[in-house]
Amino acid sequence: MRTLQVIMFGLLEKYQSTRKRILWHVLFWLSYIAAYTFIYGSFEDSYGAEFFWSITTLPFKIIVTYFTLYYIIPHYFLEKKYVMATVLTLVSIVLAGFTQRMLDNFIIYPIFHPEWVASNPFYIPKILKTALGIYPVVALAAFIKITKYFYSEESKSQELQQQKLQAELNFLKGQIHPHFLFNTLNNLYALTLKKSENSPEVVLKLSELLSFMLYECNSRTVPLNKELNLIENYIALEKIRYDDRLTTTYNIEGDVSKSHIPPMLLLPFVENAFKHGTSDSLDEVWVEINVTVRNQTLYLSVKNSNGNDFAEHNEFEYQKGIGLKNVNRRLELLYNGFYNLQINDDASTYSVLLEIELDKLLHTDEL
Repeated sequence: MRTLQVIMFGLLEKYQSTRKRILWHVLFWLSYIAAYTFIYGSFEDSYGAEFFWSITTLPFKIIVTYFTLYYIIPHYFLEKKYVMATVLTLVSIVLAGFTQRMLDNFIIYPIFHPEWVASNPFYIPKILKTALGIYPVVALAAFIKITKYFYSEESKSQELQQQKLQAELNFLKGQIHPHFLFNTLNNLYALTLKKSENSPEVVLKLSELLSFMLYECNSRTVPLNKELNLIENYIALEKIRYDDRLTTTYNIEGDVSKSHIPPMLLLPFVENAFKHGTSDSLDEVWVEINVTVRNQTLYLSVKNSNGNDFAEHNEFEYQKGIGLKNVNRRLELLYNGFYNLQINDDASTYSVLLEIELDKLLHTDEL
């Protein structure tokens, strides 16, 4: 039963599509008759006569037009067989002119205008003139078909490019999730080894982070304040892990309630600061995070302590780490030309400066 319904639905859809095409073709030919009658009839106010001639010559024009549309164009022109397409077009022009000339001279003229019957129906200039009277409508129809074809191909190309871009974005974002989760679970593992009383709070914070990842990350964008709350929860986790040894500063300036941003776009920069700025070789470690939103532009500054023996490792991790490497690629895809990312690394400080024009997000329909 289900299969029968699918077949019936397919047939109905095909019928409706075919019916729509037929209606468009009928409209085209009616428009041609009206235009022909109006243009040529306006010369001598002979609208009735011109309407008659447009009707008598219409069948052959239809034959030649559809021969061009459904044989020459798809089998030769669109297959880039331009020489053969040109030859067939020229031959069809001559044959069309010749055939129409014969029909006029031996059938139409004797009935309606005997005085127009030519003594020499094979006169070449007259044949070419007749052909030129046929082919404007053929050329117009061919132009419409070719334009429609290339527009369709361009749309398909853009759709494929969009799908490719979407697939890459989903892949990049999908990599961030397990990477982030792995690091957070490592933090929890460290606390359980210490039998810390803060372990339940870590589990609670972690559940909030996972809830964001499971539900919010399926959206193209999330409110900026939700992304910043995610960062705040992550900072809280890290503060529990490092106790008094870690000093953190987290400042937000501007109205963040009206802006949106792709999910998990900012967190990897913060995560990187904690992961590589809390070396055991340093007695005191610090992380400073500042977020400013002004005129739909977001400014993110992330700085962290950096031991002398740790600078080279930090730079390597930025270049090779999954989190920052992927988020940098996401920025290229989502805000191409409308963001600026700077990485500064010296003996004591590692900093990231990011500027994003939030209203310039490309329409990628990211999932």
